Amino acid sequence: MVGKYGDIVFETSDRRVLAFNSFSQSVSGRWSSHTVIGKKERAEFNGPGKRKVTFKMTFCATLGIRPREMLEKLEDIIENGKIDYLVIGGKAIGENRFAMTSISETWDTVYSRGELEKASVAVTLEEYV
Repeated sequence: MVGKYGDIVFETSDRRVLAFNSFSQSVSGRWSSHTVIGKKERAEFNGPGKRKVTFKMTFCATLGIRPREMLEKLEDIIENGKIDYLVIGGKAIGENRFAMTSISETWDTVYSRGELEKASVAVTLEEYV
């Protein structure tokens, strides 16, 4: 197991490959500026900002993944507001759970009877506090 988000398990084996790529995380702080007459503005740190994570996944039937089922599972997570921890390599990313805020899916290979053989998806998660 490479990691997981809820019941989505990222794994690679000789029977099944569900992995991610192009993993990107943004971590920020919240700052305010205060005007001081005749001087430069003063900065004040207000606390940490929310983490944001993006990554891409490819679902391929030849690699043991049913693309349409996985897309429906992701759509269900988003449309029902499910939140969970993102764990990679046995370590949680950040201290809090994440909400899946959006996905952008591409149906790469569709067979003549409408069977989806390969799909790609870009996922966006935002820290839930």
